[in-house]
Amino acid sequence: MEPEIVYGKQLIPDGLPAHKGWLVLVAPPLRETIASLLSGAEAYLVEATSLEESHLVHIAESLPPAGAILGIGGGVAIDTAKYIAWMRNVPLYLAPSVISVDAFLTESIAVRRDGRVHYLGEVYAQQVLIDFSLIQTAPPSLNRAGAGDILSIHTALWDWRAAAVAGADSYDETIATKSRALLDTLAQAADDIRRVTETGIRTLVELYAEEVRLCRLAGSSRPEEGSEHFWTYNVEHLYPRAYVHGELVSLGVLFMAQLQQNRLEWVAGLVRRLGIRYRPEEIGLSEEAVVHSLVTAKAYVESDGLAYSVLNLRPLNKEQALEMYRIVTTLGEGGSR
Repeated sequence: MEPEIVYGKQLIPDGLPAHKGWLVLVAPPLRETIASLLSGAEAYLVEATSLEESHLVHIAESLPPAGAILGIGGGVAIDTAKYIAWMRNVPLYLAPSVISVDAFLTESIAVRRDGRVHYLGEVYAQQVLIDFSLIQTAPPSLNRAGAGDILSIHTALWDWRAAAVAGADSYDETIATKSRALLDTLAQAADDIRRVTETGIRTLVELYAEEVRLCRLAGSSRPEEGSEHFWTYNVEHLYPRAYVHGELVSLGVLFMAQLQQNRLEWVAGLVRRLGIRYRPEEIGLSEEAVVHSLVTAKAYVESDGLAYSVLNLRPLNKEQALEMYRIVTTLGEGGSR
């Protein structure tokens, strides 16, 4: 089942279907704006602040009854809304305020247990409202970062094939080819995505939708999730704070492309064209933190039971991680695919 995607402006509240009693999970910075927009509707607003599973269980049990759930915001608000709709078995509607992750199109729900990301459940939105006027009010850097979950295809496909060669997974060349084509579309739309135009927003949403379809066909997230995401999860585990997912993943793509010897200059050039912040100092990571997270990534993958990737094949020591840090953080302009 795929949600209906509705594009437009002022979709909140004009694009909402009639339901008696909305429970609205909203990102804290948007609360006043959304409260004003929904002032004439029967709606109960709650700030979405954490994906810790214990917190989600508490609010799912304590909030009042509702005829439908609406999630408005980024990843935390979206996954909180998905969790409550799943637990209560009521209709779900999602309105991302920023195109920074693909969570609004996936059926699984991201939760955290002891600082680690886990996916559970299965819930499908009735509609996803892509409100250009809402999304374009977000800082441009957040929307640009959304390309990270498409960029990750570059390194994820390498990992998937390596896993098949090692006998750790099966590989589907047809799905891989279709996934690789999404990178070409991303490159063609890079300017619009960087400028956060309506065309850029629509293209990124369509890329997400196709990526999610391909993962469903594959029966796993292997077409878009590999070592770059696993390193990201390790960083979040070691140094927990509020990162911009796509920025961290994009940096992970660069590190893993270097480790894979997989067209680093080309993907670095695309990251720059998209305008994604990726330098460690821009996203709040010290050299020491990056090096430690690279060295411990293999142990994290093994302890969490994550899929086989270049991190299993080529584990790093401190000297190698330092050299990788130097290469990635001193990348120049240029490069070709």
